[in-house]
Formats: sequence, C-alpha cells, structure tokens
Amino acid sequence: MIDLEKKIAQITLKKLVNKSWNKLSLNDVLVKNIKKQKYIKTKNDLLKNLNRYVDSILIEKTKYLENSSTKDMLFEVVMMRFDILQQNRLSFIKIYDALKKSPKNILKLFPSFLESMIVTAELANFNVNGLKGSLRLKGLFIIYLLTFHTWVGDNTLSLEKTMNALDKNLDQAEKFGKYLNWLILFHIKHL
Repeated sequence: MIDLEKKIAQITLKKLVNKSWNKLSLNDVLVKNIKKQKYIKTKNDLLKNLNRYVDSILIEKTKYLENSSTKDMLFEVVMMRFDILQQNRLSFIKIYDALKKSPKNILKLFPSFLESMIVTAELANFNVNGLKGSLRLKGLFIIYLLTFHTWVGDNTLSLEKTMNALDKNLDQAEKFGKYLNWLILFHIKHL
C-alpha cells in the first residue's frame, strides 16, 4: 500500500470519529493536497482502501509471528486483525452500523472482504488453494463475520469476549472440517 492510500485511510478513520458514515463525503476525506489521487472515486472505494490499510498493518504485525498449529496461527492472526480494528473502534463500528442497513453495499464489498481473508489465511499458513481451499476460505470468512459480530458488542479492554468467540468458532469449524472429510472419504469408498 502506498503512503497516499495510507494517509487517505487515516483521514477517513479520523473524520469518522465526529461524523457518521452516511454523512461523511468524499470531499471530507480528499482534502486539497490529496484530491489528485486516482484510486478513490466513491465511498465504496474508501471502504476498500480501509480494508487494504488494515491488511497492510496486519502484514507488518505478523512478520515475527512464530509458527504453530493451524488453529493457533489462525487465532493469532485474526485476533491481530481485531486489535488493529480496536485502535479505531468507533470509526469501524460506525461503518458497520451503516453497512448493516445496506446489504447492497455489503455485496459490492464482498470481493474486498475475501481478499482480506486470503491475506489472513496466507499469514496464518492456512492453505486456501483448490476446491478444498475455497471451502476453507469461505469457512474462515464465516468465522470472521461471527467473531466480528461479537467484537462489536465486546466492551472489555482485553477483548476477552472476542477471543472466546473466535476460539469457539475455530473449534466448531475444525469439527465441521473433520466431518466433511469423513463424508468425502465415505462417498469416494462407496462409488
């Protein structure tokens, strides 16, 4: 992510402290010294830029993450993502509140969200290649959404509720994955 895009993301988050997402305009964010940029044309572009901004911080934060089990790696990387969101909690919750009233905009952002899940998976050494990987990626996205919903209501300083929800969601996904593997093997044996 280039410095200009980072600056735009930072300005967006700062402006959202005092404005709702619906009242925020492109002109509020694209102040005179950055109006000439070519990347941001709509408010959805602002959201995609914020997603890339969080991804870029996450990439930096995970550089020194030690390898461990898949579940532990996913837990660490996803919690790092929530720690990043937590630094601008009010702004991200304002965006969430506006988007949940506009499913059409959520659908437009779906590819951007999936890109972030791919980044998350890669940083956690979680294979999302091939057909099985595609299912894993969608599962990771569901885990993230369920945990995000908990994060929105988590007012603990340590994000204890979010951590517990993520751990529970990862456990359930692991059980489902084992069951799915068993079903596939059973089906193959009986062809």
